[in-house]
Amino acid sequence: MTELIGVVAVAVVAWFAAGTIWNVHTGRSLMRWMQGGLSVLGGRTTVRWLGSTAVEMVLSDAKPPFAAVTLVIFLEPRDLPWWPLSRARGRRDTLIVRGALRQAPALELEALDPRSWSGRDALPRVPRGWLARGGGIAVHYESTPALERADALLARAQGAGMQLARLSVRRAEPHFQLHVPLPDRQRPAREFFETVHALAELALK
Repeated sequence: MTELIGVVAVAVVAWFAAGTIWNVHTGRSLMRWMQGGLSVLGGRTTVRWLGSTAVEMVLSDAKPPFAAVTLVIFLEPRDLPWWPLSRARGRRDTLIVRGALRQAPALELEALDPRSWSGRDALPRVPRGWLARGGGIAVHYESTPALERADALLARAQGAGMQLARLSVRRAEPHFQLHVPLPDRQRPAREFFETVHALAELALK
């Protein structure tokens, strides 16, 4: 029994080390790619690792329409033995953009992929009085103009090749949230962040 416990302990430690190395490599690789486009949203970036599964990046001197921008690289828990179970429930590496805009949007909406962990996580916080339209991306909206704005935002994002897990526009901060799988690093980072900037501008129109 003692030998078995020892073997299990070694296996758990080895799994943790391998998963941590994988996540750190993934996070650093994405951050290097992002440097080619972050200037579209703001100035100097402050980086902070939150354990081995998340990296927080705060941009100073955010550019209009943003007043403040925070990006989070949210990684799968590869350092934990129950990672396969988490993955089976839909958790994937995700890039989150959270922005406070220089003015509050006039319309509110949530476009969610119900198959994603971030879509399911946001669903309970959708106001009960809102209307909903189902589909691959479910749209929750407060009014007909909000639905029209959601359709315009979705068309802009999907036209740029984004696979959305969540696109949120709210009057309360954070006014703008975008959750997407880690972007294709074969494409220019500036192209990706120009689309993010365009979506934030469209959210205010």
